[in-house]
Amino acid sequence: MSTESKDSLQKITNFGGNQCWLARRLRPSSEDELLSILERHDGATIRAAGSGHSWSGIVAHADIVLDMSAFNSVALINTNGQHLVRAGAGCRLQDLLDRLHAATDRTLPTLGAIKKQTISGAISTATHGSGRQSLSHFVVRVRAAVFTGSGGPEIREFDGGPELLAMRCGLGCTGIIVSVDLQTVPKYLVAETARRYDSIDQVIATFESNPLSTFTFSPYSWAFTAFERRAIARQPQSLPSRAKALAFRLYQLILIDTLFHLGVVGSRALGPAAVKFLQKHATKTLLTDVERVDNAEHVLTTQHDLFRHEEMELFVREADLSFVLRFLRAAVEFFSGDASTFPDELAARLRQANLATMLEGKHGSFVLHYPLFVRRILPEETLISMAAAADGPLYSVSIFTYDPPRQREPYYAFCLFVARALRTLVGARLHWGKHFPLSHSEIAVLYPELERFRAICRTHDPHGVLRNTYTARVLDLAPGKREDDRSAAA
Repeated sequence: MSTESKDSLQKITNFGGNQCWLARRLRPSSEDELLSILERHDGATIRAAGSGHSWSGIVAHADIVLDMSAFNSVALINTNGQHLVRAGAGCRLQDLLDRLHAATDRTLPTLGAIKKQTISGAISTATHGSGRQSLSHFVVRVRAAVFTGSGGPEIREFDGGPELLAMRCGLGCTGIIVSVDLQTVPKYLVAETARRYDSIDQVIATFESNPLSTFTFSPYSWAFTAFERRAIARQPQSLPSRAKALAFRLYQLILIDTLFHLGVVGSRALGPAAVKFLQKHATKTLLTDVERVDNAEHVLTTQHDLFRHEEMELFVREADLSFVLRFLRAAVEFFSGDASTFPDELAARLRQANLATMLEGKHGSFVLHYPLFVRRILPEETLISMAAAADGPLYSVSIFTYDPPRQREPYYAFCLFVARALRTLVGARLHWGKHFPLSHSEIAVLYPELERFRAICRTHDPHGVLRNTYTARVLDLAPGKREDDRSAAA
């Protein structure tokens, strides 16, 4: 711990409620103050916190949590013909979009599902939307506090080479981000139509003409619902068109973001039969085969954070997606008690991979109460983001729980089995900022540039100040000795 009074410790809890610990929360108001904090507390573990929307332990159990909300500036930059926006590390995406839209006719190249994350938090874990790369891919410059070879902190800029690629998705280990320069694109509209399909091949075929699409795979009915999306150029909208766009926004907020999620929470409280009934029939209430056209921000984002939840997200190759969904269906049916065994083909592969023993005692132990949510992401220029060095589009599959934090052990057991099995069988990667049950020894082979990334982390933080138990487990980058440990050793 730092040498300052324990009376200043605060309870830190993330959005999902699954990470909770005591730490000192410090809010630097300038670069000089940030450097002073890093210099004064070089014997502590220090992590910068965003909005708290990560479920992994990426910030957890640090001695000092940096609140970077004072770094919230937004500035427009034109460099070599590029229209960039420079955002302070603590600027939230909604604020960035509002200020960007108010001053220009431009917007961000991609958006995640929600807009409450800070810009530094979003890029540090490669937050992605649907159909394009993550925000990290579009970062052209990062200004950050790092440590010199002698251990002292300084502010440096990174605008190229392996260091920029590392900073684009740095997991908080490559420095404390101060500001980020991002590419922008002209504002655009998105046309969306919800449709039901019978097979995954039909769904994948829709991406050719609707590259921003996303889809759900509903448990127990095992129906596909695709939200076919494509970008279109901005154009003047008539009054009826604007009214229709507003009606769809209300429909999204009331029926999907609110009422459906109330149903999810209520059904899981009533028991497995209610859960299965809701998931079998909920998609029948969706408005299908009707096109909506609206600003990209309103179509691509939701109010998904209205209800506390937790998520694990896997990334798999397009060639493996059909197998992955068959596997997940079998896993859901086994864990929910609907099936007593896995299909022969899958059971044989589990035995060959020495994974079958993980199923012992798990039959009927967990009832998935939310659709599997699938998005596409393109290959990225980073070192360790989920789509780094991909040889083609990846598909992310999200597994959610709305169980209260203290009742999530069955969900964690399900996720551990799924993550370990799909890592072994198809090389699935996990989202760094979401539930992450695997360790460095299991995932290192999936990232060709991981050793280069680790070397940059050690260069930027030679004493391990910017590391915690999470980085030790998933990156094999352990925190350095703390002040009290050093005093004891002396």
